[in-house]
Amino acid sequence: MESPLSGTPADEDTSETSEASSTSDTSTTSTTSSTSTTSDPEDTVETPLPPEPAQEADTDEDALEFTAVAVPEIAVRWNQELAPTLRDGIVEHDSLDRADLLDELPSLWPTVDAALARVGPGCLVTESVRHDMYEGWQVAALPRYDLDGGIELRDRRDGAPQPRDRRALVQALVDAVADRPCLDLRDALNLLDVFAGTFPPGLDAVCRRLLGHDLRQGLAVGMAPLHEALGRRAAGRVSATCYQESAVGSRKAKGDPATDNEDAAGAVRGPSGTVRCAVFDGVTGDGDGSGARASRAALEQATRRWAREEDLSPRELVAELDAAVGRATEGSATAVLATVRPDGTASVVSVGDSEAWLVRPLRTPPRDEPHGPARGRELPYAAWKLTPAHTGYAELLRGSPDAEGEESSLVNFLGGGGGLGRWAHSIVELAPGDLLLLASDGATESERERWFGAVLAELATQLDASGRPPAPALAAALVQRAEALGGWDNATALVCAIGEAKHV
Repeated sequence: MESPLSGTPADEDTSETSEASSTSDTSTTSTTSSTSTTSDPEDTVETPLPPEPAQEADTDEDALEFTAVAVPEIAVRWNQELAPTLRDGIVEHDSLDRADLLDELPSLWPTVDAALARVGPGCLVTESVRHDMYEGWQVAALPRYDLDGGIELRDRRDGAPQPRDRRALVQALVDAVADRPCLDLRDALNLLDVFAGTFPPGLDAVCRRLLGHDLRQGLAVGMAPLHEALGRRAAGRVSATCYQESAVGSRKAKGDPATDNEDAAGAVRGPSGTVRCAVFDGVTGDGDGSGARASRAALEQATRRWAREEDLSPRELVAELDAAVGRATEGSATAVLATVRPDGTASVVSVGDSEAWLVRPLRTPPRDEPHGPARGRELPYAAWKLTPAHTGYAELLRGSPDAEGEESSLVNFLGGGGGLGRWAHSIVELAPGDLLLLASDGATESERERWFGAVLAELATQLDASGRPPAPALAAALVQRAEALGGWDNATALVCAIGEAKHV
């Protein structure tokens, strides 16, 4: 098969394409060979098909035996040297660092657009996305072929990628950063959700935009607003103001106001302008109030530490909180904490299934009104998750795409006598206009398989357009949403609004 990257251009006379097919390096023969060819662009791999039932033989000695399923033998030969697949390039050849993947994606999209324009939509598979340390990005595009082995012409007037192309791109990106190979799209989305915070921050937003956004103007144009937002940084010092809302949940309430709400949250601004905030979620035990005591013990210890204006390392901080919970009760709690510094960086630490999210406008807001009314214009937002889940399901998914169940079974938490387990830490770059959300799992309840990042972006946009200040309104809306979804759990949302620091 002649390489589609060096074959007939999309706007060339198609009669030449037919002539070229007769001299192509592709051999496509309709035969009765009981083999099936995979779509790997580098190799032709044949795997046996189940034997066909015996059929009546053709009387012509030169004709092949008739079978119910006819499978062609296809040999693919590339006229160009292929770069390693993206996963191989990162894992085996160090052609690209995982942490730099998102920064390099804007230079990938024009190459994908060129492949779709030249070969036609539907030409991508997971292995199409390739990267070389010296040459950069390469897209191995696979055209469709008719039964005679000729290239099947595609309608290229609409350059938008087909669902097949979108799925291939998402799987290639997740496959490149995951600890194990990605099986399919469902596996990719599960990995993105569970291991956010360990993957490059914002990769989940990129993949969701690839799957659901209008890309009729091409990927380079369609993905540009998100990449601008992902790369945005504070130009100077920032300020942070926290707002929180919490509710018991109607189905969680047991008639004991003192312990029904097992969540605890707080924030402190230090003399230097650093804001420290946290949400703790007590793990429900035997109804003895141990979960509430655990979350409050953790908050009290965090508050004492915050008052000293001393920052411990993430490991020391988690160990200190774990010990404080252990001294106070046999119960346990999950935790998510953030330290927002005036230089525009935030240190985020999490244990368990409490979550942190960053919500960011796709267009820079007015400098003097970072959280003011939208004045009748739409102010779209994007959101991405900053923390992984420490659950039984996450541990199973780490090793197998067939993981099932145990979504809410915690394997790491504060207290409980289990010793210090897994925890996560990341440094996040903030910018004026950002909303940093810390939440208990009750406030991030899933909604009919809808991605929570899309919920956040939609809520922030609606609240901003309504003229309400987005940060406190978002905290209240998330708690109200949790009750509207059934009120199954305590729901706590703490939203930190980032603005430009005022010079005194």
